[in-house]
Amino acid sequence: MNLGLVFKINAVINAINGLGLLFATAMFFQMANLPVSPAMIVIGQFTGVTVLFIALLSWRMPQVAGEALSSMGQLFAIGGVMWFLIIGYHIITGQVSGPTAYINIILIGLFAILFFMYSRKS
Repeated sequence: MNLGLVFKINAVINAINGLGLLFATAMFFQMANLPVSPAMIVIGQFTGVTVLFIALLSWRMPQVAGEALSSMGQLFAIGGVMWFLIIGYHIITGQVSGPTAYINIILIGLFAILFFMYSRKS
């Protein structure tokens, strides 16, 4: 595995999450044990488009970053740590639970580690 492949796999996972937020918003939130309201649907759909954009950035990063790919990997690792911490906080405080929260914290933690490891090797 190399850093470019980590970016591509990350893009696919983000695309799945983004599509879930955009097109199955209520189910996505219900699986995290969050209340669903019309306002939450709007926020979820907006977040879905944002996550899809992050997926696009991640997919294209190996081609556009060039010599800066390691630096971009480090930035993605830092972002992953930030998401890991906020999801962890929400789990610990009981604000979220269920498959959405648990699967995402595991995947985000794994990708933060992979981005950090492979950005150091590149």
